[in-house]
Amino acid sequence: MASDRSPAPSGLRPTFPCAGADLAAARACEQSVFGRRFGNSPDELSAEYGAYERSTSFGAVLRPDGTAVGAVRLIRPGPRPVKTLSDAAGPPWSLCSDVVGPLDGADTWDVASFTVDSVAAGADRRIAMLLLSVVFGAFRDNAVTGMVAILDVVARRALGGLGVLMLDLPGASPAPYLGSLSSVPVHRRLPDLHARHAEDFPHLHRQVFHGQDIAGVDAAGSAPGSFALAAA
Repeated sequence: MASDRSPAPSGLRPTFPCAGADLAAARACEQSVFGRRFGNSPDELSAEYGAYERSTSFGAVLRPDGTAVGAVRLIRPGPRPVKTLSDAAGPPWSLCSDVVGPLDGADTWDVASFTVDSVAAGADRRIAMLLLSVVFGAFRDNAVTGMVAILDVVARRALGGLGVLMLDLPGASPAPYLGSLSSVPVHRRLPDLHARHAEDFPHLHRQVFHGQDIAGVDAAGSAPGSFALAAA
């Protein structure tokens, strides 16, 4: 997960799951940010995520010209545990299976990447809020109750500024990971996060969780049901 740093967009469009040109734009956004921030090449990202491709869906925040200024990669449970749990069980963390096991269920999804392209988008705070609303809208519409991620400490601080406070997996501590000098595996049960955020950050809750009250953005694009995956 990453964010790096120029014209402010208007007419932003949130979408999940991405397909066609939207999917290509989301992947390009992810690659651009991870390449600049962590030095990851397209081949490195393909090697890391390729085994999870069939369980992966992208969401994005798009400008009117189709450019993605924010993108999120979500991984659903499949034949193997989601990537965060697999990686947390190996080096550098080597967490024991009874730590990650309770989270390894059909209702726990992995936020495998969360990228805001601030070079393309400038210092527009709406993009991070709208991309979070894509994440939480996807969770809402697909009956997800738990989330895991491996967060770079800078990105974690940025999410915390929007009230999205994550918990370390028990026994985990910051360590180098995929070009990040300091990242840590985290988790959160969504009902708890939702309730706490609504109580502690009421001025942000409608924006971050529901995509509402964001200047220049049509809230209808984030309405319940908008982000449901097609039935298998």
